[in-house]
Amino acid sequence: MKKASAQMCGICGIVDFFQKPRIETVEAMNRSLAHRGPDSGGVYSFDHCALGHRRLSILDLSDAANQPMLSGDGKVGLIFNGEIYNFLELREDLQRRGHTFRTRSDTEVILELYLERQAASPGDLNGMFSFALWDDRTKQLTLARDRLGKKPLYYCLRNGRLTFSSELFSLVQDAMVPRELWNQALQEFLLYDFIPAPHTIFKGVNKLLPGHVAFFDSSGFSIEKYWQLPEPEDSMDYGEARRQLGELLRDSVTRRLISDVPLGSFLSGGIDSTLVTALMARNSSRKVKTFSISFPGTTHDESKWASLAADSIGTEHNENPVHYDIGNVFSVIVRHFGEPFGDSSAIPTWYLSEHTRRKVTVALSGDGGDELFAGYERYLARRFQTIYDLLPDGLRNRIIEPFVASLPATTDYYGTSFSKKLKLFVAAARRIRENPSAVIPRTFSSDDVLLLTGLEYEPDLDPVLEIARQWAGLEPVSQMTFTDIQTYMAEDILTKVDRMSMAHALEVRSPLLDYRVVELACRMPVGFKIGMRATKKILRDVAGPYVPDSILRRSKYGFQVPLGLWFKTDLKQWAEDRLLSRNHGFFRKEQIEKIWQEHQLGRSDNAHKIWLLLVFNEWSDLM
Repeated sequence: MKKASAQMCGICGIVDFFQKPRIETVEAMNRSLAHRGPDSGGVYSFDHCALGHRRLSILDLSDAANQPMLSGDGKVGLIFNGEIYNFLELREDLQRRGHTFRTRSDTEVILELYLERQAASPGDLNGMFSFALWDDRTKQLTLARDRLGKKPLYYCLRNGRLTFSSELFSLVQDAMVPRELWNQALQEFLLYDFIPAPHTIFKGVNKLLPGHVAFFDSSGFSIEKYWQLPEPEDSMDYGEARRQLGELLRDSVTRRLISDVPLGSFLSGGIDSTLVTALMARNSSRKVKTFSISFPGTTHDESKWASLAADSIGTEHNENPVHYDIGNVFSVIVRHFGEPFGDSSAIPTWYLSEHTRRKVTVALSGDGGDELFAGYERYLARRFQTIYDLLPDGLRNRIIEPFVASLPATTDYYGTSFSKKLKLFVAAARRIRENPSAVIPRTFSSDDVLLLTGLEYEPDLDPVLEIARQWAGLEPVSQMTFTDIQTYMAEDILTKVDRMSMAHALEVRSPLLDYRVVELACRMPVGFKIGMRATKKILRDVAGPYVPDSILRRSKYGFQVPLGLWFKTDLKQWAEDRLLSRNHGFFRKEQIEKIWQEHQLGRSDNAHKIWLLLVFNEWSDLM
């Protein structure tokens, strides 16, 4: 099989039309990205632009593919983070048009595409990427981010100066970038556990939205969308859709197996990771190395399913039983996100990435299956809610919901606790009745945020609600899945995987998020994906020949940690010291004490609320 370079990296740079950017500043930004690219780094400066790059070599390990990469005449410079899976086809087409190549690099393909068309071409690329391209002839910078947001890109535009980077802590190495906390972003963090793009925690700093390209020259800054999700097509044939999906998944996995370094797979024992691993094993000449972590003795442990999947496929399985020492990693994890990030599954993702990186440099994952094929139980709940909402208000408000509220709180995983499912269902139903665009789960309610911070949340500024309103014309489950793809998946799941894997210089590839698979899944009618009791219908059908029946029949199991239990036992003193023994500049102490006491007394499971408060306090101290 032909090989070429691919690079999981970090990029950064400054464009300033009033003074030449200080190369020392870009070097400092670049050093802050060293974990993303430990193999090499470089900075190149033009009159108005300085570009920085850190490289993690995956293919074509020679120095020839190092970056910044310049055109033959030195007038165009490119820095690229990611991997392009259709670069061979693009390269061959360019060669037919007379282009010659100095390297075997997919980076050079992007550069030559630009030189061919005199314009950026992110829509031609099948892969995960963010890149910056400076054309010194036109004095224009182009920034682009992949369709789904697998690779990050932050930027700050201020006084004719544009600073950009793969990570926020790198960006703020430029003293011109403001560090003023934005109250709206803080509130969104408390609602969703993440800060939705284009917002960041700092006022005046933004994330480039997935599927967008930005241009900056002396006349100003502009952003264009180059890709969007297609809407469902009711006329689609189920059998043909199943055939296409199977074909695309096989091709998507095959494209992601090219590597000059050791390669493995995350294997949780769920449908998505098992299917990806099985397809991987059928295309690999060597026994596939698989990796999972377990939580012995808790309701969050799914190690038996990972072992079952590994035995069925015949992999070389590596399971790591984890007993966390949160004190040793908490600060490091918080710092790697750059801004407050509250998904506690970042902890197991950190340990899984660390464990995996000891044996391989690249790992395939099953990310995306739940959002694309309606795999979360809350999608089933949304269908039941349409029936529940037809009940008389008096029955709901006076009998059902008081009864559910009276049920004892538990710290068990919600997938194994019927009472917790009921509580979540009632809360979600109430939230969506009050605001039909509030389809994404919330940790704190907007009323909770007001009590905690004294700040008024502005829903009209909330990007999550804006995206949900865009899909309001779809039936309810499709509205949820489409909103999830553009918000929760992009800004939570993919952000978590990128930061935690790159912290260990591990590349993670997601075959289910090949944009062709995404487009096909979005065009499918919702009935292809979900019924009244079953999720992922068509994906289960495609997975049938590859995945054991017991795994096909199992319910969704989240990648969670038993925080609720730990905050009452192993982590009680650690968390209590951090929450109650300090002055809180942003939060009302009496509300924090109430949240903590309710959890300790078993009145409610406030584990995720406590986690968000701990994360924000730690981030605030780091900044």
